[in-house]
Amino acid sequence: MARPVNLLHWREIRRRDCLRFWGLMFVGSWLIALTLIIAVRAEQTHQRTWQALRQESNQALLKTFIQRERQLKVEHQRREALQEHERRRESTYRWQSTLLMLAEQMPEQAWLTAMQWQGDSLSFSGLANRFSALSQIDSTVRSLSGFRSITPGATRRDEHGHWQFSYQLQVEANDVDAR
Repeated sequence: MARPVNLLHWREIRRRDCLRFWGLMFVGSWLIALTLIIAVRAEQTHQRTWQALRQESNQALLKTFIQRERQLKVEHQRREALQEHERRRESTYRWQSTLLMLAEQMPEQAWLTAMQWQGDSLSFSGLANRFSALSQIDSTVRSLSGFRSITPGATRRDEHGHWQFSYQLQVEANDVDAR
């Protein structure tokens, strides 16, 4: 008679192998999932750190730009003030030469008593000892360049016998900015 075959041992080995295989598959999938979670978290941490550094860098750059803009504005204002000062200085020199020419060409018998500059108008008045000096004053004033209209004022005698005169001169339009 044939000997009976005991398959219990073989079944036990097969069952253990099956449990080991599926146990390793289960643990392996958990390890893979855990590794993926750790990798995603690490990537997110890396991204947050990168964004924080980028934002910090952008803020530092913005502060630098704002500070540089302020410096440039101050420099621009200083340069404009310097240019305005230079324009006024040149205007003063031009007026100085015009007024010196007027003073040099004034007859000795006449002198100025008041002078006023307002807008683009120059007004002055004075006294003369002789009536003939008034015509010399008129020709001197009319020989001045840079004025579009010259309006003589009233001429009369004061209580001391001097001739009072006055003039109003309008600066030419293209000379207003230059003066």
